[in-house]
Amino acid sequence: MSKYTYGEEVEYSLDLLQIKDKNKVKQFTCGNSKLDAFIQNDIIPGDEVINEDGLIFKAEDNQNGKIIAIISIAVSGIVFTQTNYMKLLPSVKIDIFAVDVDYQKMHYNEESANDKEPDNHFYLSDSILAKVIQHCKEISEKMALVEYILLYADRKAYRFYERNGFQNFEAYMEKENNMEINQNIPMYMKL
Repeated sequence: MSKYTYGEEVEYSLDLLQIKDKNKVKQFTCGNSKLDAFIQNDIIPGDEVINEDGLIFKAEDNQNGKIIAIISIAVSGIVFTQTNYMKLLPSVKIDIFAVDVDYQKMHYNEESANDKEPDNHFYLSDSILAKVIQHCKEISEKMALVEYILLYADRKAYRFYERNGFQNFEAYMEKENNMEINQNIPMYMKL
């Protein structure tokens, strides 16, 4: 359990995951058993960080050194199809966005906690995602031309991503053929 009352109390940094983080990764749990097993056992299985699906970042609590979130980012594309027209839209894909259970549903401040309207709630996880989105914008502006952020939302997290500006793209864009995300909902955000 976290010692923090509100997310604004948590000072964290977003950096690439490193081999020295292996023991911290073993302690990380987001509450999804499949994702937890993957993160704890497959990201740093030996003496290297496995970046097969994207660069892996960590959001780390600067006070206690605990990993708050694991994020994987990769270059991707959205296949846009309409009748006989097909176009590949350059994108950055958030392959993993997992927040440790001790930091989930942590209101960012007292105002958020006291607001009766759920759509006005703002959590620490929203702040972390905003930092990831900002990082993706920087990639778009400084390193590679990408127009969209793409992700595949777990059904339980759909509303979280929708609140943060992502939209469902099942109607016109082709979903990846991947068994691990087969039940997830494809979403995008225009940069």
